[in-house]
Amino acid sequence: MLLLGLIILAVIAYLVYLASSSSGKSSSSNKSSYSEQTEYRSGSSKKAQSFLPPIPKGHQIYASNMLVAGISFRKADALRFIRDSDQTLELERELNNPHDKNAIKVIGITPSSRYFLGYVPKEVSEQIIETGLFDMAKPRLARIYQGDDSYVEIQFQIFGLKEYKKQYDAFLENQPADASQKEFYRFFGLTVSKGLTTGEATRTIAEHRKKLEAEDASKLKEYDAYIDILDEFDDSDFREGYEVKKPARADLNDALNQLKQEGKTYAYLSGSIQEVVNRVIKLKPELERK
Repeated sequence: MLLLGLIILAVIAYLVYLASSSSGKSSSSNKSSYSEQTEYRSGSSKKAQSFLPPIPKGHQIYASNMLVAGISFRKADALRFIRDSDQTLELERELNNPHDKNAIKVIGITPSSRYFLGYVPKEVSEQIIETGLFDMAKPRLARIYQGDDSYVEIQFQIFGLKEYKKQYDAFLENQPADASQKEFYRFFGLTVSKGLTTGEATRTIAEHRKKLEAEDASKLKEYDAYIDILDEFDDSDFREGYEVKKPARADLNDALNQLKQEGKTYAYLSGSIQEVVNRVIKLKPELERK
C-alpha cells in the first residue's frame, strides 16, 4: 500500500509539473506576440486619432469636413502638434495677409505650445468674415493623421450659435456658383446658366444626386472617383510623392479620357493612380520631375 501511495503521489506531481510548464510556455508565447505587435506599432510613424469634443448647448455646426489649408508649408509644426497631447484649435485673423483680406489662421493649442498650422479654406474664411461672425465662430478638431512619409492632415469643423446659422448660410445663397458645383454640372451634362448662384446650384445638385441614388448610383460613384483624382493632382504632397508637376486641368482630362477609352473607369483609376500619372507624363513629358 505504501508503494502504491508513493506511485500515485509521483504521478500527481508529474501532472502538476506538465501543467505548470505548459502554462509558462503559453504565457511566454503571448508575451512575445504582444511585444512584436507593440514594436510594429511603435516602429511605424503612422498615427490617426479622432477628437470631436462635445458642442456647447445652443451651438451647431456651420461647416464640416474641412482640411487645414497650406499645412504642407508648416509640416514641422504640424508634426509637433500631432505628436503632442490634449490638442485643441483656435482661430486668429491675419489682417496683414497680402493675398487674402479674409485670411484666418488655424492655431494648434497644447498645454505647452501654440502651433501655426495653416489656414481656414478660403471660401469658408470669406463666409465667416463677410457675415461678421468671426468673433463667434469656433473650430472643432475632428481628426489628425500622420503617414509613414510624414504626410499630415488635420481635419476640423466650424461651429457657432444656432441663432446665426441662417445668417451664415444666407451669405452663399446669392454668391456665384463655385468651381466644384460647376464641375458637377459639366460632368452630368447640366446647363450652367448665366448668373448661376451657389444657392441654386446647391438645390439642383441635391435633387440630381437624389435622383441618381435612386436610379443609377454607379454614376455617382464614378463622379466621386473623378473628383478624388482631381483632388489628388491638386495636392502638392501627392505630386511630390509621384514626382509629377501640376498638370493643367485640360491635360489631366485628356489623360483620363484616353484611359476611359481603353475601358478603364474612374473608380478603377482612383485606386490605380499611378496609371494616371504615367499617362499624364506620357502626354506631357515636361511634367515629370527630374
